[in-house]
Amino acid sequence: MFHIPKAPCFCFLLSFALIAPVVGGETPSGFEKIFNGKDLTNWNGSDKYWSVQDGALTGKADGSLKYNRFIIYEGQPVRNFELRVKVKVSPGGNSGIQYRSKKFHDLGDTVLTGYQCDVVSNRPEYNGMLYEEKERRILARTGKKVIIDTAGQPWVVGKLLVKTFPAGEWHDFRVLAKGNHLQHWIDGHQTIDVIDLDKKGRDLAGLLGVQVHVGPPMTIQYKDFYLKRLPDDLPLITAEEAPIPKTAVKVVPQGGGRKKRKPKQSR
Repeated sequence: MFHIPKAPCFCFLLSFALIAPVVGGETPSGFEKIFNGKDLTNWNGSDKYWSVQDGALTGKADGSLKYNRFIIYEGQPVRNFELRVKVKVSPGGNSGIQYRSKKFHDLGDTVLTGYQCDVVSNRPEYNGMLYEEKERRILARTGKKVIIDTAGQPWVVGKLLVKTFPAGEWHDFRVLAKGNHLQHWIDGHQTIDVIDLDKKGRDLAGLLGVQVHVGPPMTIQYKDFYLKRLPDDLPLITAEEAPIPKTAVKVVPQGGGRKKRKPKQSR
């Protein structure tokens, strides 16, 4: 079982495995290729915003969006997994990799709510962070190790180096979700490390997709989309295994508003 030391100076068990780059579009061992680079087979989104250009899943917005738009992977929902994908965002662009998400039918069948690995070209403190679309919102800004307590309150318990990744260039994004332990990387550099103890707020399985965000005109591109499914029965980290130290810093809810709660569902 995953174990976290109950020490005054809290630290996460980090993964130091070297991730070999994908060469020539080869599928890494143990992964499945979920985007064919030719058309939108197995992906569901409006052709007004989504297409395939230069072998990449491409989202475009002209600056007039009233709400965020998504394209959803129609394969089996994800639970425990590792995702690797190359991402390029135009300057000022804003996107995100949605995972363990569900459809937000109030705005249409291709709008998602749930965990998101943010892709933000001009904000290093947001690029690679953990956001929860339309729910608990910012859970861990980039460069933070966070525990979300059983009541849904995030606490910063450690720090990671924040790096800048230039807009308009391809970057390797990696998402690892194992039980209630979530980690993100950009170009091999870890951006967040989160344990989510909030049984009412978290989701342990759901849909995978990507986003084009409201804001200025932008182009978002994804390619070399690879997914490795991990065992469904990986153990969850408990509150006893992840105590919040006295030195932890409380994360103020984005906008200062009250957190939304999801409908009750099985987990």
